[in-house]
Amino acid sequence: MSDPKRIRVLMQNALDRNEEGLARLCLRRIFELGGDGYPDPMVRRLWQAVTAYEETRKLKIGRAQRETKVRMKIETKGPLVALADWATAKGVTPGFLAVIDAGMAEFTGEYIVLEFADSFDDSVVQAARTRLESFGVALPKSWRSRLG
Repeated sequence: MSDPKRIRVLMQNALDRNEEGLARLCLRRIFELGGDGYPDPMVRRLWQAVTAYEETRKLKIGRAQRETKVRMKIETKGPLVALADWATAKGVTPGFLAVIDAGMAEFTGEYIVLEFADSFDDSVVQAARTRLESFGVALPKSWRSRLG
């Protein structure tokens, strides 16, 4: 399925029938579709993470709310800066917590930093790794630490 509206209907039907597994698959698919149209793999993953945050907030508060500050940062400073800022933020971002609570850590900025570790400074990679590990998140299978 590639229509987020139809997927949301299916997800709601699954929730109404207590089919948590199907609802989770629908949510994951919505996250994945958030990156459609971006040929660069890292940028695609970044927009999937933004979609994940917006969708998890929508489920929590009951209405759609675009993350305009996040979107502006990506547009004005670029994807690398946005991801690095998330990974090195002093506190845990609300988006990180929302996506972790949804059980889909692979849609966090920190996870994406590790997937594309060669694009970031060592301090950013270490911050992302530390944050994920502190929440008990399994690191990306494809990631090999250059930090030891």
